[in-house]
Amino acid sequence: MEQIIIILACFLLSSAIFVFWVAKGGFNKKYLYTDNLLLGSAGSILTILVHRILPIPFWVVVPFVSGFIILILFVLLFFYRFFRNPSRIIPGGPDDLVSAADGRVIYIKELEVNQMPVTVKKMRIAELSEITKTDLLERPCYLIGIAMTLFDVHMNRSPLDGKITFIKHTPGTAIGLNTPSSTVTNERNTVIIERADGIKTGIVQIAARGVRRCIVTANVGDPVKRGEIIGKIRWGSQLDMILPRNSEILVREGEQVYAGRTVIAKLSGNHDNSGRK
Repeated sequence: MEQIIIILACFLLSSAIFVFWVAKGGFNKKYLYTDNLLLGSAGSILTILVHRILPIPFWVVVPFVSGFIILILFVLLFFYRFFRNPSRIIPGGPDDLVSAADGRVIYIKELEVNQMPVTVKKMRIAELSEITKTDLLERPCYLIGIAMTLFDVHMNRSPLDGKITFIKHTPGTAIGLNTPSSTVTNERNTVIIERADGIKTGIVQIAARGVRRCIVTANVGDPVKRGEIIGKIRWGSQLDMILPRNSEILVREGEQVYAGRTVIAKLSGNHDNSGRK
């Protein structure tokens, strides 16, 4: 009977943690049916072993010992999930633009010529003004936002073959904390990659404001391959992609995508160096 109570307590505690983070938008729902079961099972086995080996009163084992074990295992699982870097087979051909990040597509916007790109992160708006200092907006574009949960792989990859022509770091600020609709500036890195034929894409890593966790591992002038790792975002957040309008978008809002593994768009076969059809 005690073992059954321990098992139920461990699964209840594990489920409570995962439900909380899913509700907060920190995890994908699939982890309720995978990692949650793994965590509850491991926690049950360890708690039963502790109860058998150590002379601890049962009222201490549940919920204190089981709660402590579940918490420790959850932290270890989190670090494993967060820092993992699985190998990826890059699909498609040169005109297939792969996702730059793991996560969920939260918006797909159309940008007109010289229109200021605006990213939305947790109801706060930030103008990507550094893009206006480049020629990326001299033609219509798409802006695709990808929200990264705490359990997503946080390595960022190049969507196409090319050369890095622009890297800009924008420090975070504390503007608009009390007004979600205010224009704020998130700490971010902006990277532009240009193909040999002039086709360009932009990647914007967005982290929490005031916390420098966006990392670009490549440098201006470096050649990069499609699907090659070019940076990472510690402790998660969001990545926006700016793609030429002559792309056929192959994903939709709400879809889960994977860096280097999901073809997010396909370039038209008929384009000139300006990116126009």
